[in-house]
Order: sequence, then C-alpha cells, then structure tokens
Amino acid sequence: MKISRLSVSLVLVGFVSAGFMLHASAAEPPRAKGSQASKARPAEPKATSGLPTPDYIPEAARPLLRKKMERHGQDARDLMFGVTLLQYDIARAAAQRIAAEPRLVRPIVGGEDDLNALLPERFFVLQDESRLRAQALAAAAEKRDDKALGESYGRLMETCVGCHSAYLNRQ
Repeated sequence: MKISRLSVSLVLVGFVSAGFMLHASAAEPPRAKGSQASKARPAEPKATSGLPTPDYIPEAARPLLRKKMERHGQDARDLMFGVTLLQYDIARAAAQRIAAEPRLVRPIVGGEDDLNALLPERFFVLQDESRLRAQALAAAAEKRDDKALGESYGRLMETCVGCHSAYLNRQ
C-alpha cells in the first residue's frame, strides 16, 4: 500500500492538532467553583459576527449592506467547514453561492451620491476576482481534488482578506 504525501500531511496535521489541544488543556489551571473564579479571570476577546461598518458608509445604506454581508458571512462559514472537513457537496454549494452572489456594480457617471461611488475601485476588482476563485473552488470540490480544493480555498481567502481591507480602509 503506497502512502501519498497528502495522507502523510493529513495525519501529521491531525497529530499536531491533537497535541496542541492536549497541551492547552493540560496547561489550563483548574477552575475554582463559584462566581469568584469568573471575576478573577479577565474576559478573553471574542470574534464579532462581522466587519465593523466604516464611517464613510451613510446610515441609510448600512441595513442594506448588513443584510447582504450576513448572507455572505454564512456562505463563508459553510465554505470553511466544507473545505476543512472535506465535505465536497457542502464546499461546492457554498462556493457556488459565493460565485453567484449579486455584485455591487461599479459607479456610473452621474452617480456620485450612490453607495457604489463611495467604495474604492480595489473593492470592485477583488469582488470580480472572488467570483472567479469561488468558481475554481467549486470545480475542485466537484472533482474531489483535495489538493486543488485546499489551494483554491487559500487563494479565495487571500481575495476575501484583501477585499475586507479595501472596504475598511477605503484603499
């Protein structure tokens, strides 16, 4: 039986992950009972449910943008779990939803007051790139090609981070 590099990599990742979890649980001090223990320990930062809204987005546009981004965030979570757990059908469906998501159009002449005119050009470039990369990820999931799936997910995440940065920093 020939062992592939992917199999060896997955086994190593599993062992390293298990080691980190065991180390973390062993290093954690025992918790005292009662409310005193919770008061003594500082609260750890928690992930928020989404990106903060930059000041340059008008109040009237925020609910519309928030609704769109909540759907987008759920698709991104589904995609992460689908890819990570090699659930090809879930990964493919999430990638297809991301690729099919209605796009914000580039500003048009005379539309200087539109929300689209507020967004930086880089946002639109990355929005187009994300569609192409999501399509590539969906194709990798369809083929059940683990290597291509991981690589295409990494490229899509690079685009996501770049787009979020352009949105928040108006680059």
